[in-house]
Amino acid sequence: MNTDYKNFHVYRDDRDVVTVWIQHATRSINVFDDDVISELWQIVSDLEDDKVAKLVIFRSAHESGFMAGADVAKIAQLTASEVAEALGTGQSLFTRIANLEIPTLAVIAGPCLGGGLEFALACRYRIAQDSVSTRLGLPEVQLGVIPGWGGTQRLPQRVGLIQSLPMILQGKKLTASKALQVGLVDRIADEPNWKNSVDQFVRDLLQRPLLLHQPIHKSLLTRFLDHTSIGRRITLHTARNRTAREAAHYPAIPAAIRAIEAGLRRRADGFATERLEFSRLIETPTCRNLLELFFRRERARSLATWRSANSHPSPDHPTADHSTIHKVGIVGAGVMGAGIAQLAALKRYHVVLKEVSEELATSGMKRIEALLTGMSDSGRLPAADAQAAMGRVSATCEWGPLESADLVIEAVVERDDVKAKVFRELSKVVDPHGLLTSNTSSLSIAHMADASNRPQQVAGLHFFNPVHRMELVEVVRASETSDAVIDELVQFVRSLGKTPIVTSDTPGFLVNRILFPYIGEAIQMICDGVATETIDREARRFGMPMGPLELLDQVGLDVAYHVSGALDSVLRDNERVVKLFGEMVTRGWIGRKSGQGFYRYDGQRRAAPTPMQPIIDGVPTTMVPHLDMAHDGLNDAQRRLIYPLINESVKCLQQRVVAEAWMVDLAMVLGTGFAPFRGGPLSLGEQIGWKTVARNMKALEVMYGIRFEPATRLDELAATGGTLFINTEDRSGFGTQRLTRH
Repeated sequence: MNTDYKNFHVYRDDRDVVTVWIQHATRSINVFDDDVISELWQIVSDLEDDKVAKLVIFRSAHESGFMAGADVAKIAQLTASEVAEALGTGQSLFTRIANLEIPTLAVIAGPCLGGGLEFALACRYRIAQDSVSTRLGLPEVQLGVIPGWGGTQRLPQRVGLIQSLPMILQGKKLTASKALQVGLVDRIADEPNWKNSVDQFVRDLLQRPLLLHQPIHKSLLTRFLDHTSIGRRITLHTARNRTAREAAHYPAIPAAIRAIEAGLRRRADGFATERLEFSRLIETPTCRNLLELFFRRERARSLATWRSANSHPSPDHPTADHSTIHKVGIVGAGVMGAGIAQLAALKRYHVVLKEVSEELATSGMKRIEALLTGMSDSGRLPAADAQAAMGRVSATCEWGPLESADLVIEAVVERDDVKAKVFRELSKVVDPHGLLTSNTSSLSIAHMADASNRPQQVAGLHFFNPVHRMELVEVVRASETSDAVIDELVQFVRSLGKTPIVTSDTPGFLVNRILFPYIGEAIQMICDGVATETIDREARRFGMPMGPLELLDQVGLDVAYHVSGALDSVLRDNERVVKLFGEMVTRGWIGRKSGQGFYRYDGQRRAAPTPMQPIIDGVPTTMVPHLDMAHDGLNDAQRRLIYPLINESVKCLQQRVVAEAWMVDLAMVLGTGFAPFRGGPLSLGEQIGWKTVARNMKALEVMYGIRFEPATRLDELAATGGTLFINTEDRSGFGTQRLTRH
């Protein structure tokens, strides 16, 4: 029996096994929208009446993955009452699947997230492909909401509280092997054996429809915390305490705990609480900002966003991930070069790593091997995939092997003269079609292009450290970079699983240009005698993942010293900052890697702050009057740190470093961890109100100096009551994906 729907194909074989193939009609990945839910409702109704079927298999016909979850664009358009209705429908649908008398099997290959995992949890059995692309998780908290179709109820029941809380409260995703280890799936198989393994599991279920789930070994303590009422209370109490700081900014965290707790008391109350909490969250400012960031990320990943009106993409596979890039050359096998090489190899590019000596080339290969081994040992990557990726990397100390590279990424020391020399050599060696790029964080791409014989094919590809964790890549367009090259590089970045932001070729590009006034002000505060821990604590309270001085220790004071010099042309009143950096570098206090920076380090453990008085004794202290500030929700220390960041963001938009305001906000969230719940520095400025920002900036200018002078456009916004966003009801730029605001 075959039955076709718009988004499903239902097939019954001669064993009375019903396979429900999921294939969204208009998207390359499956999502739950109104049509999908309506059709699945009908399919489940037919299955409830089916007295013959022996097994039901749900699997994706899309190669992109099992199910990405609910349609976020649809969620963004709903009011709280409409959300409650949609949640009730989804909960009822999955409960009906869970209650089917016929055994059900979810066949999971690729992403299984959000509503997709809630769907799989409603099935009796699950098998997952052990591949690098398979991830199972409930990332709703990252959108400011909680799982709403039973995830807060079924996941703890399936894997226990200890394993489920990080998935629900942090959005943690599991690999197939980890999912098997905790009991989330019943079997796994690698790609070469996938079809045979699924077929074998089906045969096993036909022989034993009530096949028991594999027993999961748990310690006595874990069993106590997971399965006793006292243990559960202790676990949830501990979770509340550990998430207290984040919960102050992310209301979804305590909401999820309440839903889980209600379900542990009484299952029906848990589902009702889940609906209620989700409905309350959907209209909070945090949720609105996080949803807007989601849409901005999707927009940044669209090729159309970055194509100019004059560009003419090839009609052959205009959106293909790899396009014409197959072989990647990387010059420099240090931390950044090795990180980029490892990532490219994982994404199935052939990589040639170039160093100046065999010893350094060997060291680079060891770095890559260590990164891949670490991923494999932690269960984030199947061992076979790690081995295959390593096999795609070769190292050399000669220029010749780069000849046939489609793309070369330079990642050598941050010196203009060294980089120019590299580009001259690459121009001699690399085939004429090859693209030449630099991973520089602040130096002029135009200068490197001048050193080449193909300036139209030179651009920047600025990855952030650590490469495997940081999502943002700045694609830097120099004055002569062609549209076709930008198009190729955006596609390449997308194929790596990263998010591109195209910037102009200005000192510091976008992220470092905006970040440095924030970091610089932290240094100014040190010079004024403010304690290191106070500065970092206030930044964390604002919502930053770490304080500016902690960040400097992570990045390295030597790197910051170099960037501060490169940004001298665009930053004002920077002398004290450069002087303090220089003194610390001279003393060898360059951060974690040297064992001392703004803090001391015992191995990887951060110890006490470094006494700064000996360094700042010779630096003049700013004596300031104290002026009253207009209310903006910030304290004095936070205002002093954050306002320079907002002001520089406006300047970057004013000077067309990027084209639109949402690009600034997205880049700062992805590239620096700027408090996501606030939406980004420009969104924060709009929330405070530009009139208030301008007034406070002028007061800060009187108190601390010219570096706080408001940007021209900021003054204009304050005077006119204008906005930096195209449509205040749609900061995402998606005309039909509007968030409700009451």
